[in-house]
Amino acid sequence: MYSSDADLSVESFLSLPFRTLSQGGYAGMVFLLARTADAPELQRGFFQHWSDIDDLTGRPLAVFSPSPEGLHLSAEHPHGFYEPETISVRGVAEAGGHSGRLFMSSRESPGSVRMGTALRGGRVRADGDAAAPAGPGPRLVAEATGVRPYGLERHQRALTLAVSAMQRFFGIPESLVPCAVIVDLEQRSASAVTLADVGSVYDLLKKIMTRIEHVLPRIDAADAELVAALEARHRLRDLVGRSRAPAANARASWAAQKRRLGADLEAFAGRLAPAEAGLCLRMAERVERDDPVADDERAWVRAVLAALVATGAAGRLPRRLRRTLAGMNGGRPGQDEAPRRLAAAMAEAAANEDRIGRVKSRLDALGRELRLGEAVAGAAAEFGLTGLRDPGLREPRGLAWPLTVLGEPPPHALSHGYERS
Repeated sequence: MYSSDADLSVESFLSLPFRTLSQGGYAGMVFLLARTADAPELQRGFFQHWSDIDDLTGRPLAVFSPSPEGLHLSAEHPHGFYEPETISVRGVAEAGGHSGRLFMSSRESPGSVRMGTALRGGRVRADGDAAAPAGPGPRLVAEATGVRPYGLERHQRALTLAVSAMQRFFGIPESLVPCAVIVDLEQRSASAVTLADVGSVYDLLKKIMTRIEHVLPRIDAADAELVAALEARHRLRDLVGRSRAPAANARASWAAQKRRLGADLEAFAGRLAPAEAGLCLRMAERVERDDPVADDERAWVRAVLAALVATGAAGRLPRRLRRTLAGMNGGRPGQDEAPRRLAAAMAEAAANEDRIGRVKSRLDALGRELRLGEAVAGAAAEFGLTGLRDPGLREPRGLAWPLTVLGEPPPHALSHGYERS
C-alpha cells in the first residue's frame, strides 16, 4: 500500500500553494484570530453563523476554522501511486466554499500561489509564484462543509489554540487580537481588520460581499464555462486516445503498401533496358514520399507507366502504381478516414485548450476587478476603522506579502495626519 500520514502545523499549512480563481480556487481567504477569553461573543457568533457565512461568501472567499479533530486532506500522487495519501493538518479547516477548490500543488497547478516563504521540499521564485517541488509531491484537496461539524465548545477551544500560530505567520501583535485576516490571492496582499468594534465576523463579511457582488455573476458564468471546458477536455482526450491506434494502423498500412510497391519496382527494373530501368528505380525512390506528383514529374511518370505496360510480364504492377500515385495525389494517409478522425479530434482538443486559456484569463481579470483589498478597507471604514501607519507587526513573519492593518486610530491620530476613508 502506497500511503502515509503526515502532520502539518498551521504555519506549514499556510505556506502551502493555493489555487486562485482561474485555477478553480478562490479570490481570497479569511482567517479569524480570536480567543475565547478575549472575545467570547465574537468567537461564539463565528461558529453559530457557520452556515450563514458559508452561504454568504460562496464562490470568491474561503473562510477557515480550526478543526478539533485535525483536518484530513485527501491527496493524489501524480505518478506511480495507487492509494491516496492522507495529511492531517492540525488546527486548520475550511469553513466555506466547495470541496476540491483548495488544490495545493505547484506541480499540478502552475497558477497556484504561496503566501509564505518557508517551504517543505520546494522553492519559491522571487515573484512569489510557486515553483515545482523538488520531487514528486501529493496533490492536496481540503475538505469543506456548510454545516459546523463539531460542537460549539470544541470549535472554540480549537480556534483559541491556533491563534498564536496564525499570529506568528501573519505577524499580528497581541494588541490587534481579535482580528480577521483577509488574504487577496489575486493581488497577493492581505488585510487585518480589528474586530473589537465590529459586531460579528458575519457583519464584516456581509459588508465586504456587498461591495464585490456586482462582479460575482460574471465570475459564476466564467466559472461555469470553465467547468464545461474542463469536462470537455477529459472527453476530447479520451477521443484522441481512442483515435490514435486506428490512425496509426492506417498509416502503417499505407507505408507497407508503398514499401511493397517500391521493392517490386526495384526487382522489375532488372528486366528492363538501362534507360527504362533507371526510370523504374527512380519511381521506387519516389513512392517513398507522400507528397503529390509535381507538374515537372508527370512526363517521366508517364514514361515509367508506358515501360511497364509495354512488357508482357508487368502483371498488376502498373495498376498498383497508378493506385498508389492516386493516393499520393489525394493526400494519403492524412485523408484516410481514421487519420482524419484523429486530426479532427486533435483540432477540437486544441480549440478547447484555447477556450480554457481564454476563460482563465477572464477569471484572472475578474479576480482583479473584485479589488478585494479596497472592499475590505471600505467595509472596515463603515465600522470607523482606518489604515494604521505603525501597527507594530511582528517580525519575522511567514507571510511574504504586504499586510495592511485596519483599526481604530489612536486618540491623537487626526492631529498627526490620519484620515478616515
